[in-house]
Amino acid sequence: MRILINGLLPHDSGKTTVATSILSVLRELGFDVGFSKPISGINGWYQYHCIEKSFEFGFLVGEDMLKLHEACKSEDPLKVEGTVVSVVFPPDPERIGWRIDSFRFHIPTLMRILDDHVVFSDSLKILPKTLKEIVEELLKILKPVESKNFNEVFERSIRIADDCLRMIDHDVVVVESYSNVSCPTFESMHVDYVLSVAPAKVAVIDGEDFRRAIDVISSQPWNVTTESVLEVLKPLKTFDVPPKDNSFAYDVTSFLIRDV
Repeated sequence: MRILINGLLPHDSGKTTVATSILSVLRELGFDVGFSKPISGINGWYQYHCIEKSFEFGFLVGEDMLKLHEACKSEDPLKVEGTVVSVVFPPDPERIGWRIDSFRFHIPTLMRILDDHVVFSDSLKILPKTLKEIVEELLKILKPVESKNFNEVFERSIRIADDCLRMIDHDVVVVESYSNVSCPTFESMHVDYVLSVAPAKVAVIDGEDFRRAIDVISSQPWNVTTESVLEVLKPLKTFDVPPKDNSFAYDVTSFLIRDV
């Protein structure tokens, strides 16, 4: 079985909380579980602990992939589980003329695609001095190639992420999307169920219905929001999620494996 978890909101939908809870319950029930976080994005300022972890591991890691890896007690290679990791940083407001709109838009600076790293060289020119010094130290470890085109690199990374997802073979594989993207890659569409998550709510969608909806909306699933899918599909079932209580995961899991 393969389950995709996506979020209704751009931030803090609760995808990882639901994913780790489901994985933990499945392990309790004796299932061999694995996960994929094909595409991850981290903010090097607000999630600086991920930068520290990247120094420790010697490659870029994301916060969610580490939590999911631990929930699975996984022995799969972490780079395969979390194939693509992008890091953004805030620009130096003084360097961009104190333009607040630009300051809010954090800039892509680094990316890992499986074993390879890329640095977007133009972004280094407008990083704050303190962050630039840290990034330069990280670059000595990562030894990245340079690029000026984030979109081109990202589109190339989709194929590699899908290749890695196909390598993950378990009784149940949980695939987590990012932001409010309905589906992070092409291969991620091929699931039995989709769990669409918002604060205090989980909606279960049939996998085949989900694929049909995506095909109608766009040829690139990562350009389709979860909201767009829920506007045209009726969930099979919905579950209420209490705060700081993963008891809901037993009910959701029981529904998903009822025919197993």
